Amino acid sequence: MNDEELKKLWQSQEVMTDQTSFERLRSDAASFRGRIIRGNRAGTIAALMSVLIFAFYVWKLPGMWMKIGSGLVVFGSFFVLYHIKYNASIRELPPDHLALPYVTYFREELARQRDFLRNTWKLLMPTFVGMGSLFWGMAQPDPADFPWSMTSLAIVPFIVVFAMGFFEAHKLQKKIDELDQLEKSTTLN
Repeated sequence: MNDEELKKLWQSQEVMTDQTSFERLRSDAASFRGRIIRGNRAGTIAALMSVLIFAFYVWKLPGMWMKIGSGLVVFGSFFVLYHIKYNASIRELPPDHLALPYVTYFREELARQRDFLRNTWKLLMPTFVGMGSLFWGMAQPDPADFPWSMTSLAIVPFIVVFAMGFFEAHKLQKKIDELDQLEKSTTLN
């Protein structure tokens, strides 16, 4: 391409007006809202299933350490449910006729979800300790004969969840930075 063709291509691009950027912002906020609702629903279902399974283990498994571990997993699951409800739940969208609250709403929701994802390791810690106690109880009476490689079945998913939370929080921070730039550019105009 020569310079003239590049200039024509550049000039033919659609200019993003404030109206189209706010329409896109509203669309992004609605899409983000749907993703968070689906994610919270999946987390709630997983935590409730964990409660049912490990409550059964508390009742049925022999040995004090296995019962304590299962009880800690149940406690950890309720802890996660509490935080999903109060820290990761999504708020209602602002009214359609107000453009600026979409920026504020979207930025606040991104920040709330970012903070929630950054703290997933804290939320899952009781569950992780419970799994450790459960495995220790399973290893009794002779821990040397226990197949400790089996514990990777519990450790690897925790590491994956922590890593996913970290990377998602990083992506959300990038979106927050973009919104801050958008706000600065609209206030300067």
